[in-house]
Amino acid sequence: MQYRKTQAIINLDSIRHNVKQHQNVIGSNKKLMAVVKANGYGHGAIPILRAAVKQGVTWAGVSSAEEAIQLRKAGIKLPVLLMGGWYPEAVPTFLEHNITPSLYSLQQAELLNNYALQQDETIEVHLKLETGMGRLGFSEHQLSNFFKKLGSLNNIKIAGVFSHLSSADEQTTDFTNKQLETFKKRVEQLKQFTDLKWIHIANSAGTSTVNDGISNLYRLGISMYGQPTSDHISRKLNLKEAITWKTAIAHLQQYPKGYPIGYNRTFHTKKDSTIATVCVGYADGYSRLLSNKGVVLVRGQRVPIVGRVCMDMFMIDVTEVENVSLYDEVMLIGKQGKEYISATEMASWLHTINYEVVCNISSRVPRHYQP
Repeated sequence: MQYRKTQAIINLDSIRHNVKQHQNVIGSNKKLMAVVKANGYGHGAIPILRAAVKQGVTWAGVSSAEEAIQLRKAGIKLPVLLMGGWYPEAVPTFLEHNITPSLYSLQQAELLNNYALQQDETIEVHLKLETGMGRLGFSEHQLSNFFKKLGSLNNIKIAGVFSHLSSADEQTTDFTNKQLETFKKRVEQLKQFTDLKWIHIANSAGTSTVNDGISNLYRLGISMYGQPTSDHISRKLNLKEAITWKTAIAHLQQYPKGYPIGYNRTFHTKKDSTIATVCVGYADGYSRLLSNKGVVLVRGQRVPIVGRVCMDMFMIDVTEVENVSLYDEVMLIGKQGKEYISATEMASWLHTINYEVVCNISSRVPRHYQP
């Protein structure tokens, strides 16, 4: 039983729509990976992935062994790539749960090979190349050393190779082109030593802007959820934001002019005012940085947050909202009447990105799924 009015509603048809938009861009002969790390960017990894699979996605991408195991326990059968960093303790899970790890150092390669040899098994990996992100991956020098050792690593199968674009969302493409050139060069070197089934470098921004001529797999992250990576890229795709976040007024109170609202009296009413309290706070992922800055929708009208956002509540000034009533719907992200607040707009108030906004919606906010 749910007793709070706060909820996040996820439209799975929007997920399928967004996948299709990207399929139309890359063409039918290339495949898509649904990146569902961080609990599907806060949307719910398993429902999102099942919706994406129905639209033809053939891979899942996660950032940890724990996330991959969660998918397997939910009955997900398609290949799962662990894209992020991992530690020696995770190695047994790769065979046990059929997880494809990223491989980004010679030390890792020897560790994986020794374990697989002990089990009389072979571990499939995707080799990660460092092309300009400065995070994980073989540099050119490290790759040369890896090639020298490759002949002795008989229990590792390099099934794929990938890298990550750092700046594909920028309008200028010079650095992205440099990364692509580096990637293609090293892929050609790698092909001299092994057959490669999967080649991928494009993230959400790259999927709609990059055609490197060699990739056959594209990774859909934030844009699968209908969140644009930048304004100029969003114009190329008809994305639908999948998440709606809403609550309701829990209390209405009249206050005289000059009355302090919230912790430390950071706001005083400018006139006789009607102040509403809603039961959402920073413990739900509604940032405290939105204090005296954020806006919500009530009866299709934008109203300001007043005072500091608390752990479980914040206050809004509804003085100008005609016929406002107790339990009226309060839209945090989504459409109400003719007005609309997107995660991207909320991110602009916070001087951050929409990724962070949706990922920060906490687990205590119930997710409800529309088919």
